[in-house]
Amino acid sequence: MRLSDLEGKVVRRRDGETLGTVFEVWIHDAQVVYLICGARGLWQRLSSSRGGHRVPWGEVQRVTAREIWID
Repeated sequence: MRLSDLEGKVVRRRDGETLGTVFEVWIHDAQVVYLICGARGLWQRLSSSRGGHRVPWGEVQRVTAREIWID
């Protein structure tokens, strides 16, 4: 899997709650550390709805073609 494969995927909790789409991936020592997800549009991210979710990579349970499922 490439890093670019993660960006733009929808992040969902096990109960189906949608956290948003991945717009940033944090890496340290060649390991994915966090996925940053939230509002999809650039304007939404830069305006008042800047708040997103920082999801630790350890919470990722499954990555499909369209979604990332977390615990």
